[in-house]
Amino acid sequence: MDDAPTARVGRAPLLAAVIVPVITALIFLGADRMLGQVPAFLPAFLALVWGSDLLTAFLLITQFLAGGDRRLLALSCAYLWSAAVIVPHALVFSGLFAPQGLLGATPSSAPWLWTAWHTGFPLLIGLALGPWPRRLEAAPAPAGRRWPLVALASGSMAAGAAVVAWLVTAQAEHVPVIMVNGDYRVLTERFGAAIIAANAVGLLLAVSRFRSAVRGLEAWAVIAVIASCGDVLLTLFAGARFTFGWYGARLLALIAALVVFTALMHQVTALYRRVRRHADELAARNAQLRQANALRDHLVAVVSHELRSPLTAVRGFLEIIEDHPGLGPERTGQMIARSQTLLTRLTMLTEDLLTVPSLEAGGLRVEPQPVDLRQAMAECAALFPEASITVDCPAGPPVLADPLRLQQIIGNYVRNALKYGAPPVLLQARFGSGTVDIRVRDHGTGVPERFVPRLFERFSRADDQRTRGIAGTGLGLSIVASLAEAHGGRAWYDPGSGPGACFVVTLPLAVQDPAPAAASRHEQPEAETRFTP
Repeated sequence: MDDAPTARVGRAPLLAAVIVPVITALIFLGADRMLGQVPAFLPAFLALVWGSDLLTAFLLITQFLAGGDRRLLALSCAYLWSAAVIVPHALVFSGLFAPQGLLGATPSSAPWLWTAWHTGFPLLIGLALGPWPRRLEAAPAPAGRRWPLVALASGSMAAGAAVVAWLVTAQAEHVPVIMVNGDYRVLTERFGAAIIAANAVGLLLAVSRFRSAVRGLEAWAVIAVIASCGDVLLTLFAGARFTFGWYGARLLALIAALVVFTALMHQVTALYRRVRRHADELAARNAQLRQANALRDHLVAVVSHELRSPLTAVRGFLEIIEDHPGLGPERTGQMIARSQTLLTRLTMLTEDLLTVPSLEAGGLRVEPQPVDLRQAMAECAALFPEASITVDCPAGPPVLADPLRLQQIIGNYVRNALKYGAPPVLLQARFGSGTVDIRVRDHGTGVPERFVPRLFERFSRADDQRTRGIAGTGLGLSIVASLAEAHGGRAWYDPGSGPGACFVVTLPLAVQDPAPAAASRHEQPEAETRFTP
């Protein structure tokens, strides 16, 4: 019986296995002290045990039907037996429903039913937990045979209790008398050893399967047997009803009835928590999937727009060249150059889209090499002939970067500035000790302060009046950050360096010694290039 939610129960059963015998020993010290009859005690006690046994059996049978573990069904038989025997035991108990009991009871009927109860219960638990043939444990009971097995087990326990009740009432003259004037010492003297032996056998069988780990319901079922053993010892040696030992024995009987039921309820609670947690996780994942679908649809729409516009322009240029062969070399060359620029920008957009799966798979690769930063920045600015872009890059050592990825970084910054900022756009390079800061500044209103922490998150876009109606994927800045990190640098936003928005990427230089860079700056003046439409 491996109960997943409560497979390991820690030291609680071991602690209970110590506490129950200690309680038994303390009660045993004054077991024969007469306390007197409490009229409401016995009905309440029997009703509580009977209800607990039925609920325990029901939960065990429910688990058996769900999983087919035969040991669960066998364990339920112990509680079915207890519940079945309690009914005639209560009916024949003198003074409970009638002065002399019902069903034609004799004074010895109730003690005999108690004996059947307290021998059958521990033995059935021992059989449920003890060694079984391997073929019975190799596989769960087939689903089609589970209900018939439940009916057979329930019917057997009910029939067994009915037979015992019939023997001790209708056939009372054939069974020994063990109760005389409220004293059942005859039971203790003649049959006490056998009853104790039956409990001991049940306990030995119950613990025989334990190895290094105490597991779930098995552990608590063993505690039920220990409590039953204590109940038997106290009842037998109390010698009469309504003594301190007799009342103490009823307390242990309650423990035996409730301990597995409590463990089952704890198991049900743990299962509910697990199901609730999984349901919450499933709801969260469904929400993420819905968001991902919405982002996908948005991305497809934006990419379609971004691709359609340059392709339409290129197609228009080619149609003009084809339909007007007399345009002349200069005009034709301008259109071809413009088409090449648009196709290069399409290539950059395609690279952005291809970069995203690489980032998600953790397979983004860069091939850094020395790159002339001034030339790279000029080439990037040339991709946006319709915009006013100023390049400010002093002479310095080459940057250590993948040429294509460097164009992606600068190009995404420029596109972001053209979309959300205001002209002119300034591209600046500032060399430091082993690194260079590439800055892209526009002259717009800047980034809302509350949105700055999310600037470089994937698919994030500021939701304000300035960005509404502007198509965008929300990928550009996140790609810049990932590419910068892949180069050993970083991408960041500088909020306090002047008007507008200023985005910066820091990359390593191919020449780590700053001295050559300083020398080159003294030899050549800073270069500033302006690209205008």
